[in-house]
Amino acid sequence: MKLRTLPYGYQFTDGVITVHPRERDTVTEISKAYLDGKSLLQIAERLNADGVEYLPGVTGWNKARLKRIIEDERYLGRESYPAILDQEIFDALQRLKTERNTQKNCDRGTDIFQLGVPVNCPACGHSMRRHSDSRLKSVEQRWTCQNPECKKRIAKSDEELLREITKLLNRAISAPEMIRIPEAADREPCAEVRKLDNEIGRMLEGYNADKDALQKAMLRRISAAYRDIPNEIYTAKRLRAVFASAEPLSSFPADLVNRAVKAIRFHEDGTIGVLLTNDQEIGKEGQNGNSDSDTAAKNGTANPSDG
Repeated sequence: MKLRTLPYGYQFTDGVITVHPRERDTVTEISKAYLDGKSLLQIAERLNADGVEYLPGVTGWNKARLKRIIEDERYLGRESYPAILDQEIFDALQRLKTERNTQKNCDRGTDIFQLGVPVNCPACGHSMRRHSDSRLKSVEQRWTCQNPECKKRIAKSDEELLREITKLLNRAISAPEMIRIPEAADREPCAEVRKLDNEIGRMLEGYNADKDALQKAMLRRISAAYRDIPNEIYTAKRLRAVFASAEPLSSFPADLVNRAVKAIRFHEDGTIGVLLTNDQEIGKEGQNGNSDSDTAAKNGTANPSDG
C-alpha cells in the first residue's frame, strides 16, 4: 500500500497540486457529519461500510486519519493547496473538537487514546476493544475480542501496552535495515512512461524546444514513474526512511505509530507484535518476519474507549 504524499482531497495534475473531486466531497461530508454530532468512530465506521477509499483499493478509515483531516489548515487554501473548506466551517470544527475533549469524564489526552490503529485478537484476528474498571485490583484494563464467536479477553495495563509498543519501535529505529526491501523484478516501464520518454526525446532533438512544454512533459513523466513503482517496494523504502530519520524514543510516539503501523497484535501469552505498513511484524525475538495473513490488519479499527 502506498502512503499518501498529499493530504486527502488533493492530487497531482501535470505536476501541479489540484483538488481531487471525489475526495473533496468526502472531506465535506466528514466535516458535516462531525458538526452534526457524529463521533470520529461513527464516521470511520460509515466510511468503511460504504467502501469509501482512502487510497486506491484501500478503505481503512480510523479516528486518527479523521482527526488529521478536521485539524488540517491546508484545507483552507494554505501552503499552495487549493481551498476545500471555508474559515467558518473550519473554526466550527475546532470549537466542537475542543468542547468534546473537555466534556469527557476521563482524560482523553492520555496516550492510550492516541492509539489510532487496530488492536487484534491472537485467537481469531478480529479487533479488540479496551475496557477499564477501577474496581479491578490487579490490572484495570482488559482487551476483549469483538468477534461474538470468540470473545477472548486479555488483561494488559495501558502503561505496559504502550511501553511494549515503544520498545518494539525503538528496535526498528536502532536498526532500520531490518525493514526488508523486496527485490525489484526486471520489468519494462509502463506504457505511459515509455510514451513520455519518446515524447521528451523528440522535444530534446528539436532545435528550439518549447521549455514550458518540455517541463510539463517531464513533470508528467515523473508522476507516471512514481505511479509505476511497485507498491510493496515503495512502502518498504518509505518505511525504512521513516525509521532511519527518527530519534530514539523515550515516550509513546502516537504520530509515528499512526504513520508506520498497520495494527497491534496480541500473542497468546499476552505479549504484542507490531504489524508495520509493509506487513512485516516486529515482535519477540525470532518473530520479525512477514505475517502469514492480513486478516488481523483488515478486521475493525482500534477503539480504545472505556466500556
